[in-house]
Amino acid sequence: MNVRVGAGRVLRIYRRDPGAAATEKTLLLQPWTSFVVPSVLASGEDFLVLAYVPHGMLTVSAEHGAQTGRALAEIHRTRFARAGFLDAALRVAKPFDDSIAALFAYARSEIDRAAAGVDEADLRRGFTAFLADRLDALRAAAGPPVLLHGDFKASNLHRTPENRLLVLDWEFAYAGPALLDVGQLLRWDPAAAFVSAFARAYREDGGELPQDWRRCAEVFDLFNLVGLLGGASRGSRRAIEVRQRIAQILASE
Repeated sequence: MNVRVGAGRVLRIYRRDPGAAATEKTLLLQPWTSFVVPSVLASGEDFLVLAYVPHGMLTVSAEHGAQTGRALAEIHRTRFARAGFLDAALRVAKPFDDSIAALFAYARSEIDRAAAGVDEADLRRGFTAFLADRLDALRAAAGPPVLLHGDFKASNLHRTPENRLLVLDWEFAYAGPALLDVGQLLRWDPAAAFVSAFARAYREDGGELPQDWRRCAEVFDLFNLVGLLGGASRGSRRAIEVRQRIAQILASE
C-alpha cells in the first residue's frame, strides 16, 4: 500500500509480505544507470519512506520502447544459479528445484482458487491442459534465471520531467525466466514501433530473446495472469478482462 505523505514523500507499507520491504530497499539502492528509482528516505521492518518522483505516463513510442528495452536488459543482467525467492541480500533464499514445474504448480493452485461455475471450470481444464502440453518447450525457452522485476507493466513504468524512465514497485522481484517480465510488459499489445524498439534495445544491451519470442512471452505471461485472476473479485472488471486475455492466449496457436 502506498500513501502520499506531504508533497515529497511516499509511505510504502508491506502488508502481504513484510519481508519484501528489505528486499525492495536493496533493489532501490542498486546503481541503476538506464532508469531511475525513488530514493529511500527511511525504512523499517514492514515499510519504506520513499522520495516522490514527479512523473507522467509512458507512451507507446519507439523512444520509450527503447528506454524500456535498455532498462529491462539491465535488470536481467543479474543472473542466478537457481530460480527462487530472494532475501534482502539478493540471494536465492527459497530456490525452486524446477522453475517451470514450480510455476505450473502455482498456476494450477490459482486457477483452482478462481474456478467456480461451468465457464470457469471449462477455462480451468483448458488452461491446465494447455500448459501441461508445453512444459518442455517452456523449459527450453526459459534461459538462465535472471533478476525479475516481477510486476513490469505500464502502471509501474513512467517518464520523469527529464524524459527518463522511472521504474516503481519492486516488491514482487525474484529470480526466474526473463520472459515473465517481457510477457507482462507486452500483455495488452502496445504499438508495433514500441515493441520493435524494445526488442532491439533489449538485445543490444545483452538481453536474450528466443525464436518466436513474442508468442513465448505471452505463454509465460499465463503464469502472471492466473495470479491476477485468483486474486480478483468474482465478476469484477479486472476478473473479466484477465479471463478474456487468458482465453485469447489459449486460442491463439
